[in-house]
Amino acid sequence: MMASEVVCGLIFRLILPVCLAAACLFRYNWLSFVYLIYLLLIPLFAEPTKTTMRGHTGRLLRSLCFTSVTFLLLHLIFQITINSLMAGDNIEPDFNCEY
Repeated sequence: MMASEVVCGLIFRLILPVCLAAACLFRYNWLSFVYLIYLLLIPLFAEPTKTTMRGHTGRLLRSLCFTSVTFLLLHLIFQITINSLMAGDNIEPDFNCEY
């Protein structure tokens, strides 16, 4: 077994689930539910190899990356919007989205 296969296996079976679990635990919203679904799907897929990356495992990892980047961009847009509204005094400084 090559060292790169061991590293890929560790990342896919250990680091990725830990990161997804942390995302679910520290962020309580619908984004956590999406990450929980990915977390539950990981055991159903084979470890990444050249062959499996062309199949379902590759599609799972690409969709996870796309989803994460989309969530990041949406969060950045939200933060920029809120901060610009606060800078222009168009919103209360103690604004809370829960109300």
